[in-house]
Amino acid sequence: MSSRNNQDRFGGGLEEQPLGSPTDAGTQTPPQPAASSGLSFVVPTEIVELPSMGLYYPEGHPLCGAETIEIKHMTAKEEDILTSKTLLKKGLALDKMIQSIVVDKSINTDSLLSGDRNAIMMSARASAYGEDYVANVACPACGAQQKHEFNLLDISCRPLGAHEELDNVSRLPNNNFEVILPRSGVKIEVKVMTGKDEKELLRLTEKRKREKLSENMLTQQMSLYIVAVNGDINKRTVSKFIQAMPAFDSRYLRTVYKTITPDIDSAQEFMCQTCDHVAELEVPFTTEFFWPKF
Repeated sequence: MSSRNNQDRFGGGLEEQPLGSPTDAGTQTPPQPAASSGLSFVVPTEIVELPSMGLYYPEGHPLCGAETIEIKHMTAKEEDILTSKTLLKKGLALDKMIQSIVVDKSINTDSLLSGDRNAIMMSARASAYGEDYVANVACPACGAQQKHEFNLLDISCRPLGAHEELDNVSRLPNNNFEVILPRSGVKIEVKVMTGKDEKELLRLTEKRKREKLSENMLTQQMSLYIVAVNGDINKRTVSKFIQAMPAFDSRYLRTVYKTITPDIDSAQEFMCQTCDHVAELEVPFTTEFFWPKF
């Protein structure tokens, strides 16, 4: 991942010069804005590698075939977005933040693939507050709560083409995947989720909370990325199959889906301070992610 800062854009440093003082021979002072303060500052940008490499966007999409995306560094403007009570209540804060920092405004952030969104958020957080992220985690062995430090610069993109190593999985011409479930033998067509799908998942989850219904995150998420069952795209058919899917097939599908879809690899080594258990934990997206304590 590379970055482009203010010096790159101006072709030189932005060192302050006393008003009216001469500059070095052969150079010119960059034009100053009309603002009375005389301060000139361009927000730095950086180039983020897309886990999808642009291979899963339809033709005509601004990111079709694009391996990277340019984003600007977060500023106080984005902090305002992330603390907006209205946006937080609607679950739109992260979407608006991503929309604000993406340089190419022809890109509809709802159409960004989930893995590409994750890469953008990781890069934005690292450039804004540094690569170190201390989060509260639970040991998967003994359950002890503790703080663990993750290094966001150690995060990479998962290699594409994992489906080629799986006998029961194939990529379709429309960039979806066909998965043959091992227990039932049913053919499932799945798509790569986008920001729009994530918003719908959040909306459905909040709706169940308001109605005081039990959580069904696993099946709800499946209903958003499963598009056909044995070639049948009827949503009622898909929903009925999800509810009746054998547990073995359900676990298999979730594991395969995570493996084949483009995303970041944020797993890092963790050692429990209580029981010395060693495991790999993924970087958690908590409320502290964009609000580190200095």
